[in-house]
Amino acid sequence: MTGKRVLFVYTRLSTFVKGDMDILEKAYRVTPFCAENTTKSRQLLGLIRLFFYLLANTYKFDIIYVWFADYHSFLPVLFARIFRKKCFVVIGGYDVCRIRSIKYGSFVNPVRGFMAKYSMNNATLCLCVSKHVERIVRHIALKSLCVVLHNGVIFSSASLPKEKRVLSVALSSTKQSFYVKGIDRYIELARFAPDLQFTIIGPDKILLAEMIGEVPSNLEIISRIPQNELSKYYSRSAVYCQLSRSESFAVALAEAMFHNCVPVIANTGGMAEVTGNNGFLVRGDDPEETAAAIREAINLPPSEKYRERIIENFTIEIRAKRLSAILEGSSGKS
Repeated sequence: MTGKRVLFVYTRLSTFVKGDMDILEKAYRVTPFCAENTTKSRQLLGLIRLFFYLLANTYKFDIIYVWFADYHSFLPVLFARIFRKKCFVVIGGYDVCRIRSIKYGSFVNPVRGFMAKYSMNNATLCLCVSKHVERIVRHIALKSLCVVLHNGVIFSSASLPKEKRVLSVALSSTKQSFYVKGIDRYIELARFAPDLQFTIIGPDKILLAEMIGEVPSNLEIISRIPQNELSKYYSRSAVYCQLSRSESFAVALAEAMFHNCVPVIANTGGMAEVTGNNGFLVRGDDPEETAAAIREAINLPPSEKYRERIIENFTIEIRAKRLSAILEGSSGKS
C-alpha cells in the first residue's frame, strides 16, 4: 500500500462502485464520501455537506475519485482544480444519456447537464466504461481527456445443467428504468413466443403488475436476489436476452456469458462490445425477429467461447490492473 490518500465520492454503493472501492483500498488510503441523492432534499443536504468537506479537506488528498458525472461530481472536480489535485471521474452511462420522452439521463436537465459536462471537461481523466460511452463523452465535452476502462466481472463457481430457458436480468424500480431496460419488450417477446420459457430477475413486482397487467404464463418473474442465487440462474439458462433501449456496458450480460449463456441482445450502446462476435444482435423492438434468434440460440451445441470472451477481457483483475496503471501514470489537468 502506498501512502497516497484517495477521496472516493459516490451516491450509491452499487456492486460496481464497491468493486472500485475494494480495488483502491488495496493500494491507497481511501476515504469514502456518500453524496446521497435518493430525494431532492437529501441531495441538497448531501451537496452542502460535500462542499464544506471539500473546503476543509481537499488539501489532504492526492487523488479524488468520483463515480458518475452529475451534481455530485461538480464540486470535487472544481476543488481538485483549485487545489491542483488529480481527479478521476468514472462515466457510467446515465451521465451521458438523454431520453427526453421519459426524462431520463443527466442531460435532460440543463443544470444537471452543465455540471456533468463541466466535470467531464475539467477532470484529470474521464474513465469510460465502454468505447460507446467514450465516443459520446468526446462528442459532448470537447475538452475532455478520456480512456476506456471496462467494467470488471466478479465470478462465481455455480455450475448446473443447462435448461432450454431464456433469462434476463433487469433491476428496475421506476417506470423510467422499466422502459430503458426494455422490460416491456421482453414481456411482449414472452407473449409472442408461448412455446419458450422465460425468466426475468430484478424488477419490482408491484410496478411490473401496474405496467403490464396479466403476466404471460411462460414468464417467471423474480425480485432482486443475492449474487450467489443469481449465478445459479445464469448457470442453468441456455440463453441470456437483453433488449435495453440504452445500455453503457451491461454487467449482467457479461456475468451470463461467463456462465456460457448464448447472448441475444439489442444492438444498443456498449452491449456488442461485451459480446464481440458471439451470439445474436437484434433490433429489440421486433418480437418475431428476437424469437427466431432465441430459437436458433437455444439449440446451439455447448461452447466455452462465451466464458472465454469474458475471462480474456472483462475480469475484475483486468480492471484493477488497468486502473492502477491509469492512476499512477496519468498526467493532465491536475
